[in-house]
Amino acid sequence: MKTAFFLLAMAVFPARAAAYPHDAQLSARLKKEFEAVISSSAAGRELYARLEDAGPGYAALKVLVRRDPSDFFAWFDPEANAVYFNSRFILKFFEARGFKDRQVVEVLWGNKEVRAELVRRANPVYLHELVHALQCYLYPEYRRDAGANPLEFEYEAYLTEDMYVHGRAKADPGPLKEFIGGAYTDIYTASVFGSYLSLPLDPARYREKIRRIYEEQLGGYLSLEKAEKIKKNGLADSRIFAYASGDVGGYAADAASLARLRAQKTAFSRFLDEFYAVRWPAFGADALLFVGEMALEQKNYPLALDCLAVADANSPEYGLSAQAMEAIKTKGALAVLETASFIRDMHKKMSVEVLSQHLKALEKACVATGRPFPEDLAGLRGETYPKAMAFYAKKYAAEKDRSRGDYYKENLDYFAAGAEPARSGKR
Repeated sequence: MKTAFFLLAMAVFPARAAAYPHDAQLSARLKKEFEAVISSSAAGRELYARLEDAGPGYAALKVLVRRDPSDFFAWFDPEANAVYFNSRFILKFFEARGFKDRQVVEVLWGNKEVRAELVRRANPVYLHELVHALQCYLYPEYRRDAGANPLEFEYEAYLTEDMYVHGRAKADPGPLKEFIGGAYTDIYTASVFGSYLSLPLDPARYREKIRRIYEEQLGGYLSLEKAEKIKKNGLADSRIFAYASGDVGGYAADAASLARLRAQKTAFSRFLDEFYAVRWPAFGADALLFVGEMALEQKNYPLALDCLAVADANSPEYGLSAQAMEAIKTKGALAVLETASFIRDMHKKMSVEVLSQHLKALEKACVATGRPFPEDLAGLRGETYPKAMAFYAKKYAAEKDRSRGDYYKENLDYFAAGAEPARSGKR
């Protein structure tokens, strides 16, 4: 259906000599249509209110489409004051090939059905970039002074996005049900829900997951602390050079840059701490309970166990209300019982991969909550883990993508560690 939208629209717009003639018109339409969708949620309205309070930046913001070889769906460019959507992924979303940026702009500008489909699925991506726009309006010199993207900016952007996705999912659970049940996915939906569904109850784990992606995998990101340390060390070198050369102008500029960096670091750190402290406890518990219940309903038991049983074990640490803790505990126990029953009934019809993931999830949930692993499933676990170890070893050896490779390695290590104890029933 998405492909048909795009190809039919292309027939209406022949190639034109001028490049990107409708950038401004498309920008205005996308900006308006994204805002209509995003402002229907509480998190979205809060973000737009903050953008308005931050000054004239948002009023002048543009939304543009350009091709980029990176793996980013979109990005905010503070110099251009523009959110860019990567046309490579727009074409993948619509399952279309061979179109240049100019043609993509033409289609999106002229065909409201195509545009509506993009807005419908990519609005959380746009919201994420709006958070970065707001950060640049509020801390305009930070990136230049730090010489890198601040890692902590992503902590705010992801939490804002996940709260937004949660609010929309509670208002209209249909798309999330389709995704969890395997009825629908696309590149934007998989990315957005993939982040949301991997929420831990522990905010430190949440931030660590983000840190690994941006510091270790992508690069070009520095924590506020590291950026200040590097800048401070650079200032010492600048001072030595100034004394040696007699030119103190460079040193004075570097000192002013460090002072700005420290001031903006202090301001943003204070904001971020408060942002998490106020929002995280209630949001984290509500999201895990909501997703866990939906996963149970859709019979996605590994996800249900990850949300409910593991949260049950850790909930006393995070200041949740007695009502929230009781709900998580009750649903966690139900998830364990339903998963065990499902494995008993369906294991002969499952692939090694699917069966091993169900057994792994059940085992981890039992360990986390202090429940014994079902005795009648111990033999099945012993038979399955060595097969799973071989399966993931083969997958890991052949995988070139780092993130998928990490996933395969994690599973390989888990099943390798459990193969012998599981076979003997001692695990």
